[in-house]
Amino acid sequence: MASKILTLAALAAVWTVASLTIPATVGAQQAARMRFESMDTNGDGAISREEWRGTAQSFTNHDWNGDGRLAGDEVRVGAQRGTNWETADHDPSRFERYVSWTTAGFTNLDHNRDRRITANEWHFDLETFRRVDRDRNGWLSQAEFLGANYDDDRVDSFDDLDWNNNGRVERSEWHGSNAAFTDLDRNRDGVLSRFEVAGGSDWTNDTRDEFAALDFNRNGVLTRDEWHWSAASFGTRDTNRDGTLSRREFEIAGGAPDGAVAATSGRSQTVRVNSQQRWTDAGFDVRAGDTISIDASGNIQMSDNAQDTASPAGSVTGRKAPDAPILNQSAGALIARIDNYGPIFVGDRRSFVAPVTGHLYFGVNDDHLPDNRGEFVVNVTDQGRR
Repeated sequence: MASKILTLAALAAVWTVASLTIPATVGAQQAARMRFESMDTNGDGAISREEWRGTAQSFTNHDWNGDGRLAGDEVRVGAQRGTNWETADHDPSRFERYVSWTTAGFTNLDHNRDRRITANEWHFDLETFRRVDRDRNGWLSQAEFLGANYDDDRVDSFDDLDWNNNGRVERSEWHGSNAAFTDLDRNRDGVLSRFEVAGGSDWTNDTRDEFAALDFNRNGVLTRDEWHWSAASFGTRDTNRDGTLSRREFEIAGGAPDGAVAATSGRSQTVRVNSQQRWTDAGFDVRAGDTISIDASGNIQMSDNAQDTASPAGSVTGRKAPDAPILNQSAGALIARIDNYGPIFVGDRRSFVAPVTGHLYFGVNDDHLPDNRGEFVVNVTDQGRR
């Protein structure tokens, strides 16, 4: 009798363990589902460039190891790019998108150790800050920063996602989770506008002084604990070996020899800015602080309405486009970006000062490009520093 009781107890224990284990196994299977699974048309567990439905830049953003295919952690739900700030160098050409989304990365940015990251502690592009700040309260909690099991596709910019270049992101273009899409879709119209993804002009026209942004204690130099990249990259820039970086040391250590950077000064180029193309390559690099001289001409038509035209200054009627790259400026106006920094309003200005070092591009400030006609002709010269 005792043996029968023990046997029944043992069976009950097995049944209890099994009943608890089954849901956990199902959960593990769900968690193991492949990100971008619908793109894997040949079912080999990896995404090739040919299978990718999106821009080339977006594919590069997700190809963490640069092998030309997305596999392993690159397609694992909840995985984040494993940037290690202790081994990473600083790319001086733009506010970087690639953040170390780890507890160590959070602590590295949280200067005052109050368990939150505010905008003045954030030294990367502001569009990413907005994407990660899910509750829009102006600061990042550690949970928002780590983003565990919440796929907001934070490495892709609005332009990376807008594959068909129509000024909005449909669900078919979205690479993150449905929950993240719904959170961003504030007006619940089933598409994401530039404002919903990237914010208004205060966010998209990112003209921050990067040195000042890094100088958290505002003493005019950068110390090692204010530097968010490797000790080696700090040491390379610290040319006088005093343990701090002056603004000059920060700005001239742009990754290229001084002669190579200076050689761009005085260079001129004529650029034909196609109004149906988001960005047109200007053909050369510029250096932060250089004066870029502009002589732009031409007119474009922005819809089937023959009266809906714009000069480089913008729409002849003064209208604005609701989802244009710069919301508070006239539709159709000439704009620029430098690598991933911008957009920068140019309009009919004769010159502007380059805020960062990088490759120059021009475009038009419109949200829907396929029905545009015409081009601007831009004569651009890098005048150097004055």
